[in-house]
Amino acid sequence: MAALLQIEDLATHIRLHRGEVVAVDRVSLQIQSGETVGLVGESGCGKTMLALSVMRLLPPGGLFAAGRIEYQGVDLIRLPERRMRAIRGSEIAMVFQDPSAALNPTMAVGDQVAEGASVHFHVPRKEALERAVEALAKVGVSGAAEVASRYPHQLSGGLRQRVLIAMATVCRPKLLLADEPTTAVDASVAQEIMESIQAVKQEMGLAVLLMSHDRALVEGWSGRILEMRAGRLVDPGQSRSSEPSEGPRTPLPPSAWGLG
Repeated sequence: MAALLQIEDLATHIRLHRGEVVAVDRVSLQIQSGETVGLVGESGCGKTMLALSVMRLLPPGGLFAAGRIEYQGVDLIRLPERRMRAIRGSEIAMVFQDPSAALNPTMAVGDQVAEGASVHFHVPRKEALERAVEALAKVGVSGAAEVASRYPHQLSGGLRQRVLIAMATVCRPKLLLADEPTTAVDASVAQEIMESIQAVKQEMGLAVLLMSHDRALVEGWSGRILEMRAGRLVDPGQSRSSEPSEGPRTPLPPSAWGLG
């Protein structure tokens, strides 16, 4: 069966004033429909840049130096931006690791969750807001209609994370990229957030790429685990019980660019 997502020999570089950084270094992996794949690695190893590459949301100076990112057989790298916008958010969605940066402080959270439904489904604002409240409820937000009227600063860290998950799943995508979804919350809230992701995964049949520096978290929620170091995968395809046999080549130390 063809993979939902097939990444082949991907190299993503970032041009800086002091030179070119290899952020993702010849990575190949695949994710099947409905599968949860865990990606473990320390901060700065390239996990976030890999996800942003799939979303085609590279930072200034970012470029694809080599490889392919095939989603349902279509190479996303070579798609016109108009077609990529139609896929981004509706079929492939991302939960960003920092709610404070990802959420707009000037908009009610309901409007932010509803925006995806408005853009991709072209529904009236009232219907989009109804879908937003439904999406919030599905990720475990109590009193979702009331929460939808609040602003990000009025919510706890755990609630803001749930809002990000609702934003990512309101359009019922096929693939969810979850980048450190339990950042800056305590263990009990982290468990609840992961249960929310699992619930929407099962209900929607989502495939999930779960990225974290926390191996124990990833092992608890993933069917298959990969490890990333300095932009490269270590023994891709190994099972959760395996340990990497060798380290990768290091183009530059992760601290040189500060990317997760």
